[in-house]
Amino acid sequence: GDAVAGIEADLAPYIERFQLTHGESAGPLPLRCAARWVDAALAPRPVTADATAAASIDVARANAVLLLAAALDGRAATAPLAADALLPPPSSPGSRCAGGAEALAATAALLADARHSLVNARKNEAMRALTRSAGTQWAAAMGLGFVFVVWSRRAARPLAGVAAALAAWALAAWAARVPWPLGGGREFTTARIDLAWTSPPAPFVLCLAAAAALVALLALARRGPAARAPRVVRSLSSRVGYPGFVVATGAGFLLLLDLSLQGHAGNRYLALYHQSHLWLAMLTLSVLVFVRAPLARGMAWLLSVSGEVVERASRRVGRGGMTVLIVLATAGAVLAFGLVLANRRQLTSEIGRVWLIAGAAWFFFLRAGPLTERLAKSGRATLSFLRTLWPLLFVVGVLVAAMFITHDMGPLLIAGYAGGAFVAAAVAMWWHHRSGQVVFPVALALLVFAVWICAITFGLFRVGAYDTVTASRLESVAAPFASINDQLALVSWFQRAAPREGFGLGTVPWCGLSSARGCSGVPAQIHSDYTFTALVGAFGPIVAWAGSLAMVVWLHRLIRHHGRVTRGEPRLVESSGQFGHDGQALVSWIALAWVVHTSCQLAVTVAGNLAVIPLTGVTFPFVSFGMTSMLINTAFLALCLNVDVAPEGCGG
Repeated sequence: GDAVAGIEADLAPYIERFQLTHGESAGPLPLRCAARWVDAALAPRPVTADATAAASIDVARANAVLLLAAALDGRAATAPLAADALLPPPSSPGSRCAGGAEALAATAALLADARHSLVNARKNEAMRALTRSAGTQWAAAMGLGFVFVVWSRRAARPLAGVAAALAAWALAAWAARVPWPLGGGREFTTARIDLAWTSPPAPFVLCLAAAAALVALLALARRGPAARAPRVVRSLSSRVGYPGFVVATGAGFLLLLDLSLQGHAGNRYLALYHQSHLWLAMLTLSVLVFVRAPLARGMAWLLSVSGEVVERASRRVGRGGMTVLIVLATAGAVLAFGLVLANRRQLTSEIGRVWLIAGAAWFFFLRAGPLTERLAKSGRATLSFLRTLWPLLFVVGVLVAAMFITHDMGPLLIAGYAGGAFVAAAVAMWWHHRSGQVVFPVALALLVFAVWICAITFGLFRVGAYDTVTASRLESVAAPFASINDQLALVSWFQRAAPREGFGLGTVPWCGLSSARGCSGVPAQIHSDYTFTALVGAFGPIVAWAGSLAMVVWLHRLIRHHGRVTRGEPRLVESSGQFGHDGQALVSWIALAWVVHTSCQLAVTVAGNLAVIPLTGVTFPFVSFGMTSMLINTAFLALCLNVDVAPEGCGG
């Protein structure tokens, strides 16, 4: 009797969850109701002479059959389609059954839940395991990353370090059962299939191990040439470079763990997904710190070759013809970008950010030398100004056009502010080369940047209403408690309700202070858009503001010493009897552009959380949830951490 009662108690949650019934028509109640309703709709009807009515009945029957098929497949679109479609008249197939549209919607939701129950069970198991070992996993990952960062400064053969990094992170993924980060929300594959240590590794772990073996063989094959190459002196760019990254990712991991355990039910796997995102970011960091120098030299060489090709082509077709070709190619690329990635805003925002950073670095890499001085002093002021700044204006214009085509307005705001910083610096550089002054160009840059920010903000409030998402955010900023979008109202309440020392991890009221069911305390995207508010709730406003200011200082420290190892101009060094670009100048400009853009992103994030400007899709660097944001930021950080010190007498 006790055993039977125990089995019945174990089955009770499943019976209630899937609405299982007993008797002759056993099965989920919504499915039984939907099937009976469709059977009643397909029953023979009296023949009518009205052709229009007969055609309507046939259409309604066809809709019923197709919607039942969609419900059996667990399609989420079944409910809105059933609410709007032409369906047969309602019938009463059972006393406990709802109408046809309601039964179809309930069936779709129930079967979708049933289809993914096994995946969710695996996620629950992995999430419980992560909560027990999250601290150990994070500390081990940060320690392993530090080993590779230090090793990259002394490594004579980058390929050997890359092979070791691939093998080490493949082993780490297998040991920690890291989920495959590129599988999406519905696909869930852990690096070790089961909890047992004898469980076989996942395919992506085997692929990483195979890649590590292949790179190791290449490293052995290139051992001879590498031994004859001169050793490049590398140094760290800042003592707080890697520690700052450790602190930022640690704070983000703590927040996401707390949100997973106590926040919205839909966010219960945030920490599990973030585990895979952080693993992929650390793998990227460990590889890029080794290939940074060869990659920089390759980019500098490619830039030089591209410039030479464009110059020779312009001599043949003329500057006017070359301009037309560039404009047409750019327009085609922007349109293709908008058509292919129109509905993938996370990806488009990161691609746009990379475009702006790379374009700004390319501009200053070519213009921060004798070329700008020659252009600034040649001809009239207006003409020389346009000749100097047109590449940067081209980069900003292409980004603005791409963001408008994809309706990705959040990153467009950050790009607008960052573009103003680049334009202001270019104006100051042009005036310095033209006049030889120093103080006035700096003041002019500050003035241009301030005017640019005011103009962008004014334009945002004036023309932002033409975009639906931006209009909703503007309304929430103007009247947060009367707007349909109540996110800023919730955020403002949460910040004011937080004590000075914060609620503390484990006691943060993410779902509000009400005992009612549901979770209406903070917006569901608190982990991405409103990370600053999450920091306020967990640690208090003082710590949140101190952390934001510390990140600004940390970003500045990352690039502070880059100017001591390069003048920002292409430089030739001798390697194995041949001369080539060292690439440090281009990498330093990329690092500087990334720091400027990230600082603007941080400022926009904080201002949006304070309801100063509308906020949409803007993350807190290294703290917020998001794979693409974490991955891109970590890749750029890998370019900043180390610098190449030029040997004596190798300047060109």
